[in-house]
Amino acid sequence: SDENHNDGNFAINVSSRSTTTSTKEESKEYFDALILATGSFPIGHQIARSLGHKVIKPVPSLFTFDTKELVREGGTFHGLAGLSVQTARLTLTVSDEMKPDNNLTEQPTSVDDGTTASKPKKKKRKKKAPAITQEGPLLITHHGISGPATLRLSAFAAREFHAVKYNCEVKLHFCPKFEEQQRRLGSTGGSEDVLMEALWEMTRLIPKRRVATGCPLFMTENIDENDVTSTTEAPNAPIIPKRLWAALVTHSSIPPDLVWGGASKAMIRSLANSLASFPLQTTGFSSFKEEFVTAGGVFLKEVQLTNMESKIRPGLFMAGEVLDVDGVTGGFNFMGCWSTGYIAGGSAAEFCSSVDSPE
Repeated sequence: SDENHNDGNFAINVSSRSTTTSTKEESKEYFDALILATGSFPIGHQIARSLGHKVIKPVPSLFTFDTKELVREGGTFHGLAGLSVQTARLTLTVSDEMKPDNNLTEQPTSVDDGTTASKPKKKKRKKKAPAITQEGPLLITHHGISGPATLRLSAFAAREFHAVKYNCEVKLHFCPKFEEQQRRLGSTGGSEDVLMEALWEMTRLIPKRRVATGCPLFMTENIDENDVTSTTEAPNAPIIPKRLWAALVTHSSIPPDLVWGGASKAMIRSLANSLASFPLQTTGFSSFKEEFVTAGGVFLKEVQLTNMESKIRPGLFMAGEVLDVDGVTGGFNFMGCWSTGYIAGGSAAEFCSSVDSPE
């Protein structure tokens, strides 16, 4: 279809194929109002641009991470698919090569038809933080990692990941809540130092137990129910699953038969480092196109958000993922689509009524 704005009306060229003769039929229809609810499909962005709107380049959001080296045979996560950690922390350090593509409203943006649109000028933004961090449950998969922590990081760092083609290093903290608990009990220093102190205590408490037998670290406090990153992490339960713990011990170059009493400080520090700052090299995302949404779309400052009408073309309304908006989970994205769709539909009806019955 081809859309053209003319004297307040939209002319729609409609092409269809007859079900009886299989011949192509074309017709033109006119409408007072037009609602774009095309999701992330390129046609919607092409229509919006043809009507004068700027489009922020869409990139995938809410995706899982592939980590080929970790899940292959011999890798730390090999054979651990299905294991989960109740609360993990993922941190992406924003490198210089990630910054140029993080151009939400400042630099020219590519659009779907291959041309370039200039973005409106805006006040100088504050300098971007050097790292993006998210917490939540983490799941090990056959291809890498998934779970709320992964999806949240992919949403907040969608453009940074896209800029480096999803090949970068992410630091994984397996037990941030345990670290917070230990700090409340008096531990100080960096994350590695806090865990080092707790692990070194095991050389005194359980000197004859093998290090690889199981995680000796437990949550002894109830999680704050008002903390949005908290989970159902139970007190007095090991914070790391048994098989994952054994894999991390191996990753730390600790012999499988070594007992806590025979461990050196260098060994314990290596294990503390693996728990607090595990290097996770991403090699791609959502191999089977499992991403739920995209970041990017019609520039929000060109849309009146109270009624979802274009500030550029009267009678043009937009809803859902065609806009430059995305949520951190699928539920928020559904709600955004439904809410903006409801507002756009009602506003379009009011607009048509005002055209039919001018004051």
